[in-house]
Amino acid sequence: MSWTQEWSHCCCLGRWHRAVPALGLSLGAGAGVCDRAVPAELIERWQSKKKFYYYHQKFPRVPDLSECLEGDYLCYYEAEAQWRRDRMVDQEIVEIVRERMAACKQREGPNQFQNCAKEMELLAQVTKAYQDRYGELGYHGNARTCLMKQKHRMMEERKAAQENQ
Repeated sequence: MSWTQEWSHCCCLGRWHRAVPALGLSLGAGAGVCDRAVPAELIERWQSKKKFYYYHQKFPRVPDLSECLEGDYLCYYEAEAQWRRDRMVDQEIVEIVRERMAACKQREGPNQFQNCAKEMELLAQVTKAYQDRYGELGYHGNARTCLMKQKHRMMEERKAAQENQ
């Protein structure tokens, strides 16, 4: 069986079709548009060079802003980018938990308070953690202001612990 009798790739439309060599036509979507069939081996070789993955990209963890040396602007930039990625991940976590809570409420109806208690508690924990870390930073918040907020929160907790003793 020759390569023209197998499934081949249309060089014009990017679709797979069955080539009919005797008539010089191609059957399938875009029939008559392609002037020739391309061998399957050529397509596989071309596609193996250009791998594209649709799932998430993994970034290596970089040092936190507090670990950067003074004047190391590249470290500042990488820490800021890492903080923005972490913030986006935390936003998605809150959104996923919120969607699960909404789905539970929709599914349970009037019994939502007793059957969705676990989801309500999880949503409360996740939103509290998000607000503790990113709350009141605003849209233009950055890693430095978040670090200062964390520092002030820790100082307040230390002061409250000393007062209780």
